[in-house]
Amino acid sequence: MAAFQANHLAKPPELRMGSLFQPQEVPQNTKPHIPTVRGIPLVPVNRLPDRFRSIFSYPLFNAVQSRCFESVYNSSDNLVVSAPTGSGKTAILELAVCALFRELQQGTYKVVYQAPTKALCAERKRDWEKKFCNLGLVCTELTGDTDQAQLSNVRSGDLIVTTPEKWDSMTRRWQDHRKLLDMVRLFLIDEVHILKESRGATLEVVVSRMRSIGSNVRFVALSATFPNSGDICSWLGKNPTTPDVPANLEAFGPEFRPVQLQKYVYGFQGSGNEFQFDKTLDKSLPKLVQKHSDGKPVIIFCMTRNICSSTAKLLAESWRGWHVRQQPWKAPQKQFSFQNKELQAAAECGVAFHHAGVDATDRALIETLYLEGELNVICCTSTLAVGVNLPAHLVIIKNTVGWTGTGAKEYVDLEVMQMLGRAGRPQFDDSGVAVIMTTQQKKARYDSMVSGTETLESSLHENLVEHMNAEIGLCTITNVETAKQWLRSTFLYVRLKKNPQFYKFEGQSAIKNSEQRLDDICEKEINLLTTERMVEKNGGKLSLTKFGDAMAKYYIKLGTMQSILKMAPKATLLDILTILSEAEEFKELRFRPGEKGLYRELNKDNGLKFPIKEDIATPAHKVFVLIQYELGMLDFPMDQTFQRFKSNITQDKAHIFKHCIRVIRCIIDCQQELRDAICVLNALQLARCLEGKVWENSPGEIRQLEGIGPASVRKFVNAGVRSLSKLATLEPHQVETALSRNPPFGTNILKAVKRIPQFKLSSKQVGQAKKNGASKLPEVNVQSKVEILNADTVTRRFQGMELSVVFIAERSDGLLVEFQRQFTHHLTAGKTFKFSVQLESPEQDLLCHVACEQIAGTWEMSKLDLDIDPSMFPKARPKEVQFKQEHRNANTDPGFQRPTLPSDQHISLLDEEDYGDSDIFNDIDFEHIDDFKQPSRSNSNILPAKPKTLVPAPLKHETEAIAEEPVQLPNGNWKCRHKCIDKTK
Repeated sequence: MAAFQANHLAKPPELRMGSLFQPQEVPQNTKPHIPTVRGIPLVPVNRLPDRFRSIFSYPLFNAVQSRCFESVYNSSDNLVVSAPTGSGKTAILELAVCALFRELQQGTYKVVYQAPTKALCAERKRDWEKKFCNLGLVCTELTGDTDQAQLSNVRSGDLIVTTPEKWDSMTRRWQDHRKLLDMVRLFLIDEVHILKESRGATLEVVVSRMRSIGSNVRFVALSATFPNSGDICSWLGKNPTTPDVPANLEAFGPEFRPVQLQKYVYGFQGSGNEFQFDKTLDKSLPKLVQKHSDGKPVIIFCMTRNICSSTAKLLAESWRGWHVRQQPWKAPQKQFSFQNKELQAAAECGVAFHHAGVDATDRALIETLYLEGELNVICCTSTLAVGVNLPAHLVIIKNTVGWTGTGAKEYVDLEVMQMLGRAGRPQFDDSGVAVIMTTQQKKARYDSMVSGTETLESSLHENLVEHMNAEIGLCTITNVETAKQWLRSTFLYVRLKKNPQFYKFEGQSAIKNSEQRLDDICEKEINLLTTERMVEKNGGKLSLTKFGDAMAKYYIKLGTMQSILKMAPKATLLDILTILSEAEEFKELRFRPGEKGLYRELNKDNGLKFPIKEDIATPAHKVFVLIQYELGMLDFPMDQTFQRFKSNITQDKAHIFKHCIRVIRCIIDCQQELRDAICVLNALQLARCLEGKVWENSPGEIRQLEGIGPASVRKFVNAGVRSLSKLATLEPHQVETALSRNPPFGTNILKAVKRIPQFKLSSKQVGQAKKNGASKLPEVNVQSKVEILNADTVTRRFQGMELSVVFIAERSDGLLVEFQRQFTHHLTAGKTFKFSVQLESPEQDLLCHVACEQIAGTWEMSKLDLDIDPSMFPKARPKEVQFKQEHRNANTDPGFQRPTLPSDQHISLLDEEDYGDSDIFNDIDFEHIDDFKQPSRSNSNILPAKPKTLVPAPLKHETEAIAEEPVQLPNGNWKCRHKCIDKTK
């Protein structure tokens, strides 16, 4: 935009395009001569100090920027700017940065820029690190793609570019980052109109939180045109000292767009099936292209990759069938060659399809030919709207749904506006055309959207309970009254007063006034959190339990938390995988048409660890099978009918693994609080498998090494190498022989193996047992020492992850005694853990475990037989430890499953070239979650446990036997409850 303005204003007035930039005649006696646009005097850039002028590469600010100049540059009040896409709003943010730079000493403040997508954040970072480097300002990026090693750069940066989710993650731990947050003086919000989308709730609570933290923060918010932009002003307030006065508002109509856009919404009779509806649109598409293209470039956004290809083929065939005079564009004049034959055939008619499945070389050639005018039409997916700068005269959105990892989904408004924003080419046109093809039922909605008459509403009510839980953890909410105060600070409250009918809360009438509804909402949500054991009340004061804290830290939905807390005691690996698969985070991951057959086929694979014994039908089934498909390195079925789903599998895996790590970590924290060692150990094992994307105790462990794929694992198996520990014993030439590789490959692989920690675990009893005064049980002190045998070669990071070590001590009946977590670099000299344990019978002993949390195959265990005089044990178990009876004897419980030591087993392996996974983009990092400097320890004062029932699983497995009441024999032993043996003899 900056380059366009500079070139545009350099032209003679008669050649300039668009009424926005056409200066009106000014009387000749006006001195000095100031160009005006729509009555707005244009502000020259030279009004700024010299040091700021290089940021703006044009001589005059445009009309939008000029009208905002005083309120953004010469005022410190909050500001909301509502203007069309392409009107130069970004420069307003840059002026706000300059104003802050002018007032405060560098290094004493931070600027936060928040955008809804990582693509926008990356674009802004690239742009601003160039523009502001002359001022000495450092621009840093904080998104899900930010490497954890780069997080320290954020602390030293002046401009922090981030997403709402990532900043929420930061501010949920704001006490840890209080100094950083207190330095924030300017908060820039791009695309604030995303408030009405599902992700908008996060933006809403983040802004409300920043206001409540107490820092002197200025807010500048940008949005597209919508009728109630004044409500954003009411929400933000004028400034920290007068929050009840609305912020300044600068609103501009569509006439301020540099290239005028003609918008058309066409409604068609639709069916329930999006693919059938797309076929319906095919009948009208060629005529719309003829009608609106005017022989100029066209971009058509399609739902799926396959539809991109079929639409390009349709238009190419239509073009061939048209008479020469009817053809909207000419055939390409240049010779070219694409690898894809279908693409070549369509391109010869001036049409191409473009998506991530097209070869990179072909994509580059498409873009070149399109910019040269050889290709006139590109059919693409919505990702092109933010990825590649290919403007067009005509943009057509063919059906208003896009395909995601969870199926067909309506485009959010931001996506629609980004796609429509491709229409109109400032360098060549004074107008553009945008066409939306949708169902007749949705036509009114899109008419309102494109005309800017759709009212902006809040989406916070859709997941209010989760956000209130987080605010209680931050002490923003401490009681019912502060809960009401917090809710009054949200955009939801502003809209609830004006449009109460829009907001539906279960069991609540919209007839009540806003204050009555506010009271009801707060009490209902707090009561729900209290009932579900997320929150506890002490004298009216609210605080999070360990469960509520885990829910907030890991961004877990309340429904998932309810399932976690209903897990049966001593849950097995199968039980935990079942609960994980049923998490609400995956509820929208539905089957695509024809996809169930693929998953039924995968479920038959002998390499599947836990096959489903019922028909594949639910999203939980899909998650359950797909996790095992990845961990077991299963072959993709050879049946040709399934090949079209191959890329979908990769997409779905990315979505699943994006969420499953945080869910499993939440399970670990909750079961740690419940002192269920067996469940904790199994959950930790599953967590290691998910991190390494392999099953532990299988040859797949070796695949965690860089440069080793499934084909290499197969060769290692043939050579008798089935584990990391076995691989560590080889010589370099043995590795090279097994894999048919040349030196120094073997040396490099063994170096990588040595970077994985190898543990030595030893425990001893300290002193004699003593009776605990409260429980009357014998209690002994224990010391356990954890050493890293290869500490000199272990690195702090492995595959980009900071390595941590977990130590667990459990009583042999499954009661968690000790839980410690440390970074590996804190254990280079070894670490001794001291703790005490009470025993209930002479048969009980102590089991200790250690493992690296991020790497499968690192688990070690040791057993300690304790020396206690049998006479110290009571003849009957005291009543105060009845809770522990649900931790039944591990050796006799049929539901028990403790992690097993490595064993060789057959697995199905993929060819190396067929295996892979897409990058997982996640706006929440996990390595900071646990406070490693203050290792958590399980609290013996645990909360009363609700009756635990197994959530209906997607599997048909046998019901566990009901435990009988323990009976102590005269000899001091306990009667066995198995039918297989009789210990009375």
